Amino acid sequence: MVYYWFQQRGRIVANEYLMKWYLFKDALMLNRSDGALVRITALVKPGEEEQVADDRIKQFIVAVSPLLPGYLPN
Repeated sequence: MVYYWFQQRGRIVANEYLMKWYLFKDALMLNRSDGALVRITALVKPGEEEQVADDRIKQFIVAVSPLLPGYLPN
């Protein structure tokens, strides 16, 4: 199971095309072309329901979200 999103200068976007638009706009207006893809994966164990893995990955995202801004371009 995979959750992913793009994060750049305060924006959190899950749409790749919208992210590319913002990247183009920021490069043109701010001379910035940096950003980050955040991808978090969880193994669905044999015999495990997907909902259990989904709950596990969501708990992890909640735990690490406050730490991400220190590592991502802003």
